[in-house]
Amino acid sequence: MKKRIFIGCFVKIPNFSRVYREIKRDFSSVSGRWIPEENFHITFKFLGDVENHRIPTVAQALSSVINRDIQANIQFKGLGAFPNFHNPKVLFVNVLDNNGVLEEIFNKVNGKLSLLGFQTENRAFKPHITLKRIKGYNREQFIQGIRKYKDTTFGGQEVVKVSIIQSILKPDGAVYKQLDI
Repeated sequence: MKKRIFIGCFVKIPNFSRVYREIKRDFSSVSGRWIPEENFHITFKFLGDVENHRIPTVAQALSSVINRDIQANIQFKGLGAFPNFHNPKVLFVNVLDNNGVLEEIFNKVNGKLSLLGFQTENRAFKPHITLKRIKGYNREQFIQGIRKYKDTTFGGQEVVKVSIIQSILKPDGAVYKQLDI
């Protein structure tokens, strides 16, 4: 048996529900799937389908960073898009890593998992919170929405808890579940 997993931390943007409703209105011309707030997270490493018997080995390798509170200084500010604004596939909230803790976690996770045979991530780490997976969009309205929230600070967080998270795919969207190992 296998589980589809990633290494990440759930985040809670304080008082975001009202603003999220406004963002959804402002991006109503963008088709795709909105992510429920309870699924908001930062991904450090997506591992994909991993044999169940390997998951404790992953947990052991990451024992210095998972399942513990880590002091951080992160801000949720502005919106962005992957891969870019001209061909957006993902709409997200930017995460500012003010003291470099997220980058440090990313490097540790990447390094430890490469020793277990998982492929090293070559892309630069860009912490973000996915809001929507985009299927189609009106370019002008999309750019207008991005500009509207460019300098908006949505909140911050001072503690992160890194976990092994299972991604359970369902017809109406993924469900994320922290694995207790």
